[in-house]
This record gives sequence, C-alpha cells and structure tokens, in this order.
Amino acid sequence: MRRYDAVLFDVDDTLLDFRASEAAACRAVFDLYPVTGLSPDVVLAAFQHASDITWDLYVQKRITRAEVSDQTFESLARLLPMSDHVDTHAAALAFDAAFAEHSVAEPAASCVLASLHGWYVTGIISNHEHPAVQRRRLAASGLARSLDVVVISGDIGIEKPDPRIFNYTLQLLGMAAEQCLFVGDSIISDDAGAREAGMDFCWYRRHHTTPSAPTTTLNIIQSLSELLVLLDAPDVLER
Repeated sequence: MRRYDAVLFDVDDTLLDFRASEAAACRAVFDLYPVTGLSPDVVLAAFQHASDITWDLYVQKRITRAEVSDQTFESLARLLPMSDHVDTHAAALAFDAAFAEHSVAEPAASCVLASLHGWYVTGIISNHEHPAVQRRRLAASGLARSLDVVVISGDIGIEKPDPRIFNYTLQLLGMAAEQCLFVGDSIISDDAGAREAGMDFCWYRRHHTTPSAPTTTLNIIQSLSELLVLLDAPDVLER
C-alpha cells in the first residue's frame, strides 16, 4: 500500500539545474554579443562571478528579481572587454529570454516525473516573482507535461517557507498533509515550510556538500532516481 498520494517538488536545483541553465543562457547571449580575445570558459566564469554577487543582493532584498540580470550585465561590462556599443540592458533581456528557453533539467528528472505521473499526483511549489517565466522554463525543459499542479509564489503572494503556500496547495489537491511528500534542495525554505505544514520532506542534496541534513528530515537522496526506490514506484519503462 502506498504511503503517499501526491509527490510535490521544488523547482530550482531540484527539478531544474539552475547553474547549468544559467550557463546555457550565457552561451546563447555571447553568441549574440561575442567577447574577443577570451575563451568561452573565461567568459562563463566571469558571468557566474557577477551573477553570484547580484543574486546575493537579491537574497538580501537590496534589489528585485527583475533587476538581477541588468545588474549582472552591468558588472560584467566592467569585468570583460565588451564593446562600448553593447547595450547591457538589451543583453540582460536576451539572457532572460534564453534562460527561460534553455532550461536544463536535473539528471533523471524527466524520467522520474514520467514514472511518478499517473501513479501519484505530481506538482511543484516554487518561489518566483514572475510565474510566467517559471512556467516557460518548465515547459521548455519538457517537465510541465508530467505535472498535475503548479503553485508559484508570485501567483498568490506567499513564499516558502511560509506554510500557507503548502496549505494552499493541499486545498487545491483536496488532500491532507500526510498524503503528500515534498522534495526539495533547501533546508531553510523547503524542509522548514513543508514540515510546518505537516508534510513529510525528502532532501535532494546533489548540489550540497553537507554530509547529512541538520534537521529531522526523514529521507535524503543524492539522485532523483533514488526517489523511485524510496517510493517503491515502477519505472516508466516497467509500466
């Protein structure tokens, strides 16, 4: 007998590889705005350095999400020998479009979701100020077709770890918390929020070097394929 009726996921660094998606978008943008004299690896490293700084500003709530790309490319223009004629705002807009269209799924994410879909109710609970962008990313990665419910903070004005976003999802599903398992990479927003709402939590730790979860997390997985074993769910090919 199954322990859960629904398996819900975080998006970034759980179903979608955020860093790999950034790298793919960066390569697409610098095909349009080439930097002479530097290898693509050097350009990517400079971009990721600038991006890390601006994302820290966003986490500190010193800038909005809409300002992240603009500030990243303004910083990048100071780091790289970019042409004086390059419009950093235009480059930022091109990056945002490429980031949505070049979304890279986590290893095995597509197969695991396909295996769970129809066997369990599947869905996502994601923090994002611009829900349309997050939906485009899920569609571009091919994962959207295996999701029954999509809850994004920008649609309802509530962000994880606030348990109300989890409770809102439970109301949409018509389920009790104990019927759902939430899978995510963040101990702060995913684990804390899910458990406060009464859901069991599974920590996906591929992007973390911490050997174990500093919480009472019931389940820890290094790869999404381990989730099928954990849930005793049939592989999509077996089905």
